[in-house]
Amino acid sequence: MTHTMHSYERAKERIGMNPKTADHFMKNALERGKDKDSFTGDKRAWLAAKEDDEKKALVYNGMCLIVTRKNVVVTMFKLPDWFTKSNRYCGKDRIRNQVKYARFNGYPEIRMAG
Repeated sequence: MTHTMHSYERAKERIGMNPKTADHFMKNALERGKDKDSFTGDKRAWLAAKEDDEKKALVYNGMCLIVTRKNVVVTMFKLPDWFTKSNRYCGKDRIRNQVKYARFNGYPEIRMAG
């Protein structure tokens, strides 16, 4: 497994990792990261837009890593905020308005980010 110098520079610039930590992070990302097949809808489409014939996108720990088919990390960047947010459910029903749901069910006030 190899990494490009560019990926080490991006890890230092964007996350503040030193090379040893970045190497460990990238190794874990290659083993445990999720590709576009693990997602649906907009998330899958966003990851597919980052890929081409020679490269694939992996998601790991709030970061998106661009990796060649031979498992060489080319670059990494932080995922957009909307990517990490998930829908909330009450049983099988999706909660459409989380603030109203919390107010009606006696929960402390929830403030939506944004």
